[in-house]
Amino acid sequence: MIHLDRRHLLTRASGLVATAFLSAPAKANDTLLSPAAMRSDIAILCDAYASLHPGLYRYLTPTKFQRERQRLNRFAATPHTLGDFYLALSAFTASIRCGHSFPNPANQTQAVASALFGKPDRLPFAFAWLDRRMIVTADLGSGHHLPIGSEVIAIDGVSARDMLAKMLPYARTDGSNDARKVADLGIPGDADQPTFDVLRALLFPSSAPSARVVVRIAGRAGTIACPLMTAAARSAALRHPSRDSPYGWTFEVRGQVGILTMPTWAVFHEKWDWQGFIDASLDTAVDRQLSGIVIDVRDNGGGLDCGAAIIARLIEAPLPADSYSRHVRYRKIPARLAPYLKTWDRSFKDWGASAIGPDAAGFYTLIRPVDASDTDTIQPRGRRFAGRVAVLVGPKNASATFGFAGLMQRQRLGTLVGEQTGGNRRGINGGAFFFVGLPASGVEVDLPLIAYWPETPQPDAGIMPDLIVPVRVADLKAERDIALAQAFAIASG
Repeated sequence: MIHLDRRHLLTRASGLVATAFLSAPAKANDTLLSPAAMRSDIAILCDAYASLHPGLYRYLTPTKFQRERQRLNRFAATPHTLGDFYLALSAFTASIRCGHSFPNPANQTQAVASALFGKPDRLPFAFAWLDRRMIVTADLGSGHHLPIGSEVIAIDGVSARDMLAKMLPYARTDGSNDARKVADLGIPGDADQPTFDVLRALLFPSSAPSARVVVRIAGRAGTIACPLMTAAARSAALRHPSRDSPYGWTFEVRGQVGILTMPTWAVFHEKWDWQGFIDASLDTAVDRQLSGIVIDVRDNGGGLDCGAAIIARLIEAPLPADSYSRHVRYRKIPARLAPYLKTWDRSFKDWGASAIGPDAAGFYTLIRPVDASDTDTIQPRGRRFAGRVAVLVGPKNASATFGFAGLMQRQRLGTLVGEQTGGNRRGINGGAFFFVGLPASGVEVDLPLIAYWPETPQPDAGIMPDLIVPVRVADLKAERDIALAQAFAIASG
């Protein structure tokens, strides 16, 4: 199965290491970085990407990559703040169209994170973008009891549509699958530091304690003052840990159907037996002879390969995990880059005999899994659940959830319901990572190391569900979950 996202395993460690890279001038967002400082960082980053990134030329030609580098160097011709440089790097990595290549907010040092997005400027409501409209999905403390389905028209004088349009060039996705960009720009977003919050802090900065929000409720528009929140307070308001899981996982039995909800697979921050939770849920389904289960991963951007543990309970015989082969751009990293590359596994710096090649295009075929969870074959485990399975999917499903959705569909293990996934059927990059520390600015940029290629040519798109059920504003307002209802009907038989 495609094994993709271990970036956050090194979040704290990379921060400690990158502190050594951090020069004093970069520690304040109001201090200008010199052209020489920025260009030295740009040279390191471009060298690392050109030498090691396996998906660099999947959507870019070498000429286009050089053009993007020249654009970045022109930006660096005059002094800029750390925030402006972070944005320039974000636009540069977004041009590569790889969903795992970006200056990861979660992997920045405390000094950089505090300078760039440490202000108490979080909006006190959650929202989703539907037809480029900002639609409220939860009030988190606005003081105005915003109903679900309210439309935010403008914030501090900037229309919501203009705000989205300005943010999109900095957001990441795989290939031309822009639905993931839009989905990740909602709140809750795709990580501990949602992309919207990061970009709003840099593109539309404000030091005011509240935001002037124009909102349309029941057809009438009005302006309200919304008190802004700290990141910690807003995260606490968004978090819904269940009694059995610190990550909000739940398993609920409704009649003859079990509903397994998994908002994230980034389950490596807490000592928690996630596999035990999956086994207990499937054991319940078997013991109670449920007709089917619904697996809801619509809000799940990936993490560990938890999907393999689910599939192991659905199969009777060993199952080839996927139809993707692994490829890297190097066997051993160049010595000149070693001081800037950090990771959690030293073997990523020298693949040794596991990297076969190079071929005519300069790629090596990687013949070993990254680790124990990156398996080529899923073995049956425990008592098999033989009932019907429906999987709720959507544009946030990139990384491991993209791989899970694809395998479930290809092997006909379940029916996909919802909207097109994130990720890209042409293949994506991940599995192993370097964290590129840029010494002059202190910024860290994620660099995925393994390209996963399909066996046959595929479209530049995510995975289309078997049953397409788009999210509609009217359904949100009425608090109707049509996709869940359809999945429930399938699982019921």
